[in-house]
Amino acid sequence: MQSPVKSALILPEKYYLDHFNEFLAYTQTHCAALLLPAHHDFIQRFEQMAHNTQCMFVRVVNRKGSFIACSTLTYGEIEDCQRALALLTECGVLRSIVASDVSTLLDTLNKAQLVELLSSQQVTFKKSAAKAVLLTLARALSADAITQHTLCDDFKVKTFVNEWQYLLFLFFGNLNSALDKFSMRDLGVLKTRNKSKQQGPRFDGIEEAQSAFYFAQQKQRLGFLCPEGLIALAQQQELQQTPIGATANEYASHFWYEIGCALLAIDCENAKTQAFAFWRLSTHQKAQERLIRETYKFDKERAKLALETLLDAPKDDELSLFAFDFYQRKFNQAKLSVRTQRLREYSHKLYIDEVYKDRVELGVKRYYEGQNLCVDNTAPGDKQQSELQGEPLEQNPAQPLANIFAYRTENRLFRALFGLTFWHELFNEAERATGSEFDRRPRLIKENCLYDELGAQVEARLALFTQSKRQAQYQVSRPTSHAMAYLTQVASRYYGQPNGIFRWNPKMLEIISVFLQHVNGQWVANHLRAMAKNYQGLKDGYPDLMVIENQQLRFEEVKAPGDQLRANQLVSIDALQNAGFNVGVCQVEWRYNPQQPYVVVDVETTGGCKPGHRITEIGAVKVIGGKVIDSWSSLINPERRVPHFITRLTGISNDMVEDAPLFCEVIDDLERFMQDCIFVAHNVNFDYGFFKLEYGRLERAFSMPKLCTVREMRKYYPGSKSYSLGKLTKEYGLSLDNHHRALCDAQAAAELLIMVNEKKHTV
Repeated sequence: MQSPVKSALILPEKYYLDHFNEFLAYTQTHCAALLLPAHHDFIQRFEQMAHNTQCMFVRVVNRKGSFIACSTLTYGEIEDCQRALALLTECGVLRSIVASDVSTLLDTLNKAQLVELLSSQQVTFKKSAAKAVLLTLARALSADAITQHTLCDDFKVKTFVNEWQYLLFLFFGNLNSALDKFSMRDLGVLKTRNKSKQQGPRFDGIEEAQSAFYFAQQKQRLGFLCPEGLIALAQQQELQQTPIGATANEYASHFWYEIGCALLAIDCENAKTQAFAFWRLSTHQKAQERLIRETYKFDKERAKLALETLLDAPKDDELSLFAFDFYQRKFNQAKLSVRTQRLREYSHKLYIDEVYKDRVELGVKRYYEGQNLCVDNTAPGDKQQSELQGEPLEQNPAQPLANIFAYRTENRLFRALFGLTFWHELFNEAERATGSEFDRRPRLIKENCLYDELGAQVEARLALFTQSKRQAQYQVSRPTSHAMAYLTQVASRYYGQPNGIFRWNPKMLEIISVFLQHVNGQWVANHLRAMAKNYQGLKDGYPDLMVIENQQLRFEEVKAPGDQLRANQLVSIDALQNAGFNVGVCQVEWRYNPQQPYVVVDVETTGGCKPGHRITEIGAVKVIGGKVIDSWSSLINPERRVPHFITRLTGISNDMVEDAPLFCEVIDDLERFMQDCIFVAHNVNFDYGFFKLEYGRLERAFSMPKLCTVREMRKYYPGSKSYSLGKLTKEYGLSLDNHHRALCDAQAAAELLIMVNEKKHTV
């Protein structure tokens, strides 16, 4: 399935006015009951303005901050911009600077404006001084002196900032979005959900809306406060008011946690006391955890009581895990944390080449897939060599070929499965499924109440995964085709629509299909039910890989040396195991793996690795288990002239490449040859860079783990005077009969790789 192609669009001249009217229409239709008189007055003022003034009004409201410099507001489509600004001032939308505005205004001035202000007041300063120094000097001036400066004549203050922010908050549900999203939508840059009857106000009443808006504002303020301002804010009693509604509670919990952390960083006993008070108010898991950790430092008994309270009445899976772990280590003298114990209990080790240090999951995936290449008692490469020679490979019946398939799934599998299964419940059946078309996450996900509101519908969907029970009397229950057919139908109908749960991917249904073919349908229903009851607690932390070995499916979390299980990972692993799935942990150690396939590559080119140069020849050698088991080579038509000095160096002439295939004609065959290998070359970035350039010309992505034989030889065979390919082959007695021809150079580099791996194997 392909996403629709976006056509080039040009916005109309006064697009912003159209967007503003669309925004107001939504507000008046869906949010009228959530508005105070001040908000109605704001809208009425706009509607009573002339068209030209309305345009300037929208331009003004879209400017960030409370202050605007009138001289910067010049727009070709608005007649007499300064007259329009004067009309906005006359009707009270804008006002002049007064003394109480000065402190905030100074923060908005740029360095040139500060220099202008200070120069007029005969203050001694260096124009090259930092802006912070100039700002400090400006703050020492009197407010009256600043307001009387001609600089302030150009500035006006918006009188409607709070009202405008509230309307935006009702529409977007946050304080970070603005009307530019309408432009992004119209240009095709931002996908939105189709308008439907399921859209509506995100709050049940004005008290809910005002409560959520209040805490969202307080949370936004935190990042702009100095320690003194933070302490002053913390002393306001209204900060401890009870939030009304799920959205307000989420904002309040985050705000109380963050202000507590900020206060604790201040070296003041009173600030510490206030921090603890805010954490006690918060339901945020991190706030509760931090409170107990800090309390333990000075009152162990109180911390113990708090832990026991959490264990007796669990509020959150991650919090319960922390409470049990902390209690065991601090009060029961447990030597290992729960996560360390579980890591040891469910883990097994694999030895992976260190080239995968930054891509450990890919290394494990390829390790498993490499098991299909040979039997356990056969030297790596024998099977491929036998196949090349047309000879059958004798196999030990007791040790058959492996049958392993590995898929990178992480959070994607269960999020996609959840989103597709309950799509209709989340977006089509729920009351007020989304606020506006820009909402990605449905309300039932935000409020974590899918099962509470639509439990019967959820159970009806889950029945799709268990309908084969009566038909399979002698087999483990598998999900029937009903479930896959339903998921395919949903994906086909809604492909590409933003949903805030998962990202669409062309291979998504393929992986889900493989998953459903290898699991018990009841396990799937069990886990999806748990997600429906607590999506926020089970939306992430899923194992990295789905492995199918001899038709048996398991999940594996991959951990590189030094990595630990995170709390959310342990929660999700427990949930999967409780549902019935087999889940383990793979601990990786960096070590030479003889079964790892390598492809040693050399390219000859028309010149240096720059966009203008092209490949003239490719040589590739496949190495497994210390043996060369296959090779691939071809001249390539570079679609440009081969310079004379390149011909003298390589022997490759224009006549030789004239009838050679284009890179686009060999790419698929070459890609199959290199599949699942580590890309190796002598000065690897040169060869790898040319591959990326050629792939890029075809609008295809190229990404392989890479290894450089120059770097490896320096590491394992130090002391050589030169590490050029020619000098190394001569020093170590390796064959290099036709230097600067791709296959010959690749074969020589392959011999260097084999030497390196032999040294690795003995380390």
